[in-house]
Amino acid sequence: MTVVILRFPSSDVDDPALFRVTDGVWQHAGALSEFMPSADDETVMAVVSPADVRCSWFSLQGLEPRQAEGVAKLRAAEQSLGLVHTSAAQHVGDNYVTATIAPEVMQRGLDRLAAHGVNPDIILPFGLAIDPPADVVVTADFEGLNVLRSAQFAMPDEPVFRSIFAGETAVETLDADTVRTMLWTASQQPLLNLREGIFAKKVRSIWATAEQLKWIKRLCIALVVISTLTMLVTLGKYWSATSNENSIALAAAQKVDPAITDIDQAEVQLAAAMRKQGILQGRFSPLSAALWRSVKASPNVSVRDMRFAQDGVLTVVLAAPSSDNINQTLLAIQQDGYPITATPRTDATGATLVDLTMRMP
Repeated sequence: MTVVILRFPSSDVDDPALFRVTDGVWQHAGALSEFMPSADDETVMAVVSPADVRCSWFSLQGLEPRQAEGVAKLRAAEQSLGLVHTSAAQHVGDNYVTATIAPEVMQRGLDRLAAHGVNPDIILPFGLAIDPPADVVVTADFEGLNVLRSAQFAMPDEPVFRSIFAGETAVETLDADTVRTMLWTASQQPLLNLREGIFAKKVRSIWATAEQLKWIKRLCIALVVISTLTMLVTLGKYWSATSNENSIALAAAQKVDPAITDIDQAEVQLAAAMRKQGILQGRFSPLSAALWRSVKASPNVSVRDMRFAQDGVLTVVLAAPSSDNINQTLLAIQQDGYPITATPRTDATGATLVDLTMRMP
């Protein structure tokens, strides 16, 4: 796991150095203005100067940790001048530590980092990254930051603070390797994190990786192609079936009049042929008209055979790829008021056939 550690910018022109740390091994990664993020960068931690953040400790007994943290934040805010952003965490036992920072300082540093593609996961006061032994005051330096640290305070290492808080106590100086080890340890389990509340890290939700999106696009294209091909094949089957049934219907009409050559004009030509033969012209015409009107209104339905008897009954064989299509035709004929009988069956090819009889109302 690689951790990126840098100093939190304190101005709009601040250009801190960044370090990549892998298994405790530090490697300089250049200045912020030259930084190039890497896919191996799992965590980014920025440490805040003791001059920009105030750390306080409170002893809160008899409270649940969440309650105690809330009380500690309130007390830290009350002790601050002006509006502050506050974080709190349990330190040792009933002791709780807080860190307060001016919101404008926090925002300026985040904006400076964001301008160069850095979005820190952890923002930690430098003083809280240093973990001194009990009853010992230490001083530590990192990239221009310096802190005076004990178990109960963390502040800039300046003579006035040394005289007030350290007094006659000897101050131990931590070497660079020790400081780096403490920073690495803090990146794994920070005492607190200023990235909370209004400054919580906002991560864009990614519902699919780039590789997954590429495959999703391919699958969508394949689905469209397959759907189109399926539709074309289905239409081809229906067109072939309709064409075949029209041929059969034309052959049936030609039994009445061999001169009929156009299926679209079969109705008119059949009526003329029946008139010539003197077979109940007055009844055949409205029956055939109703039949052809209903057949044309129903997709993929054709007339396979048709006969007109002397008793005025029109006998027809309807054919279609499915029974639903024929049912539409039968319903249309009934709605026109013609009494019918219908006997369904199938032929050797699996097509749906109906033996239909029609008569005048």
